[in-house]
Amino acid sequence: MADELGKDSPIAAVELEQISQCKRRIKFTVSDDQVKKELEAAYEKVKDTARIPGFRPGKAPRHVLEMRMGKAFRETALSRIRELALGQAAVDHKLRIVSSPQFENIVYEKGSPFTFEVTMEVIPDITLPEYKGIKIERKSPPPTTDAEVSLELDRLRERFAELKPAENRAVRDGDIAVMTYEEEADGQTEKFERRSVEMAEEFVLPGFIEKVRGMKPGERREFQIHVPDDYPGKEAAGKVVDYRLQLDEIMTRVPPQADDEFAKRLRFESLESLQKHIRTQMTEDREKEAEQQEITQIIIHLLKNTDFELPESLLAEETTSRARRKAAVAHRAGVPIEQIREKRDKLIKDAAVDAFGSLKSQIILLKIAESEGIEVSDAEVEARIERLASASNVEKEALKKRYREENRFDDVRQQMLEQKVVSFLHNSAIKE
Repeated sequence: MADELGKDSPIAAVELEQISQCKRRIKFTVSDDQVKKELEAAYEKVKDTARIPGFRPGKAPRHVLEMRMGKAFRETALSRIRELALGQAAVDHKLRIVSSPQFENIVYEKGSPFTFEVTMEVIPDITLPEYKGIKIERKSPPPTTDAEVSLELDRLRERFAELKPAENRAVRDGDIAVMTYEEEADGQTEKFERRSVEMAEEFVLPGFIEKVRGMKPGERREFQIHVPDDYPGKEAAGKVVDYRLQLDEIMTRVPPQADDEFAKRLRFESLESLQKHIRTQMTEDREKEAEQQEITQIIIHLLKNTDFELPESLLAEETTSRARRKAAVAHRAGVPIEQIREKRDKLIKDAAVDAFGSLKSQIILLKIAESEGIEVSDAEVEARIERLASASNVEKEALKKRYREENRFDDVRQQMLEQKVVSFLHNSAIKE
């Protein structure tokens, strides 16, 4: 198949070959006249500023410039031709290139056509299933009850709890025990003075709380803990730890009263208005969750009914990115680096599965957007970034500048486009 690039001023003739769903090879043939035009453009660009020994700037004859800079002229011209030809081919043949183009078989001799080939990965052409009126199960969120509002209010109060001494009682689960103790393992002893220890399983060795529960301030105890071999903390796993400790003080968290004063601390007029806000927020969250469950059904339907290959480079890049994010999340959650590395294969496998589904759904949504003429304007992108700036308390122009420098405008546009398509699909779905 041969076509000319550009209807008004053709740059090259092309032969397009489909290697696979995601790979294309293009052979370009550029006339010698076109190369001469680009060489002339390269010469005109530098002739007035070129510095050649023995000549004032801009005064060197062309044949001297060509002797000195002919190779540079040629490389500049041929490079520009390659870029223009490939860009026009992408437009004419609706190619969405996702990998770095591989230029091969580059041949140019003066007086002869300039030829070269390009191999690249592209977003594949796909056949969409019927996507309007997809039948899904309606998800109706349960109403928010008074008990749930009260429970959420209690959680909110806990966040503002103050530590106060607990007097005339023994230590309980959830307390903060202030202790002076010695910890001995493998012949090594560490001493701690008035160290605060939260009485919760996730913060102490297995069995520690059972040994300490019921102690009163001033009381001393000695005990031994056998740490299980499979304990996540490898430094302590399998060890025998001896404790000699004294309970110095018991601190407990005391939440504020649920009253108008507490509500005003959170910038609400009264406790009633705070409770109303909590109810509204919980209801909205449940509605969003129900909507997301419906959208998930739509995406699963599209994935099951659309079959195509994914570009290898895009899949590899997305898999690596997701694996790194998963590892970072695990590390922040306290999982040791060694344990993360031990599960590297599973981490990558899980990331690859997620990446495959995510990329496939993105391509389907992109195709639906093209089919329905759904677009996102520059003004919409700017408005979204301005909202992000306001939400983050960042100066709007500074955030826009950063997004431009980091080439993130296209990412925002892509996210907004997907959201528009998903909304279109959800509105057209048949909810039973």
